[in-house]
Amino acid sequence: MKKTILLLCLVAFTFNAAGQQIWMSAYKVDPSNTKQAREAIAEKTKTFNTLESGRLIYTYEIVAGERANYLVRVGFGESLAQLDSWDNAGYDYWIENVSPLILNVGGTEYMQYATNASFDDAVAGSNRISKVLHYNVKRNGGPDFWQFRRRVAQAAEKVGNISLNVWSGSLGGPNGHVIVGYGSKDMSGIDNENETWPKVIEAYKELFGEESFKTDQKAFNESLNAWGNYSEIWRWLPELSSPPVPIQE
Repeated sequence: MKKTILLLCLVAFTFNAAGQQIWMSAYKVDPSNTKQAREAIAEKTKTFNTLESGRLIYTYEIVAGERANYLVRVGFGESLAQLDSWDNAGYDYWIENVSPLILNVGGTEYMQYATNASFDDAVAGSNRISKVLHYNVKRNGGPDFWQFRRRVAQAAEKVGNISLNVWSGSLGGPNGHVIVGYGSKDMSGIDNENETWPKVIEAYKELFGEESFKTDQKAFNESLNAWGNYSEIWRWLPELSSPPVPIQE
């Protein structure tokens, strides 16, 4: 199955990648420096994060949620070792030209793509908006959580024309952090959820039994902690990002 880095959604992102590792950082920019900061990020990315460099980074603006107006940067690699091997020139440029314009950095989290819980048949770079759901899974909730997510992905594949990307936290973030991103070309994708997702639910029942969705969703809900679950909307900023790249799984 063909998977596409643009994402997160996101991630979900507007990207999708098989077996990928990512780092993800959020930045709060001084409102008076927004234009200057974006220009500096665009120049940094254009110079140091080309296809030829292999150091692919994508930028998103959070447009809804408690972190609204933050920028999120997501770097892709096949392994943590690859992410750690990036040269220092781009970092030095960032420190000199971008960091002075940043009010706050929300830390860096490493995540891994959950291939079996994802399905995305969108054309590379076509999704600009992502509904991003952050989940906090209980320590003993993994089996129920992941069964539901895998089955949703299979139902989404049966329906088709859906961008669903799931990322599981590995280092640097809260224990049990999982991101689920639903991508669409614009906000109409969110407007039309009441048309798309009933089809997914019906496909789920066809695949796994009439009572399966109700039973599995209940177990899924019970697999989550009562805190740390929230939603955001992200907008991909292509001018601040590496080009979208198709990847063969």
